[in-house]
Amino acid sequence: MESPAAPVHGAGRRRDPAADVAIREAVLDSIADGATLSGLSLVSVARRAGVSRNSLYRRWSSKDELYLDVLDSINLPITVSAADSTRDALIALLRVLAERIVDRRATAMVRALTAESALFPDLHRRYFDEVVAPRRRTMVEVLNRGVRRGEIRRDVDVEFVAEMLVSPLLARMSAGDINDIDPESTSARITDLVLDGVWRRRPSS
Repeated sequence: MESPAAPVHGAGRRRDPAADVAIREAVLDSIADGATLSGLSLVSVARRAGVSRNSLYRRWSSKDELYLDVLDSINLPITVSAADSTRDALIALLRVLAERIVDRRATAMVRALTAESALFPDLHRRYFDEVVAPRRRTMVEVLNRGVRRGEIRRDVDVEFVAEMLVSPLLARMSAGDINDIDPESTSARITDLVLDGVWRRRPSS
């Protein structure tokens, strides 16, 4: 009996996870080396990954599908617990973003999408809808939880606070100024500076 952990794709062929990784890595390496999303071909990606063109097409039918998969893969999983304090949860969320930003290949991929958003409008929309938006909703929920706990003032616009938290990191990414970003300390500094203006009851720690 076939194991459910080994999915079959296409005409009875097993999908090799190592090939999936090699293809995503080939895209990231190519973009980091200066390729554009529009100029990069699936044939050149397959060649760089060391797989056949047919192998790539069995996985992704278009550039958009491949690029969206790559963009999803560079975002680390979010691990926030309801038991976390508002401050600790926000630092954890920002740290995930900061860790992606200091990854030069990941930053190059996001900047490439931003630069060619007009050429890939569906990809641009799907990236924000399927990758960015869920993370933003998590941050807003953490802030709302802080309001419910009486830690954050009720008159605060939590959507705006969420924007204030991520904006410094996104600005540094856009400028390519990421050399001195330490994910842990930078995330804590941003969180403390922003929350200092919205706390109703300061945390004990």
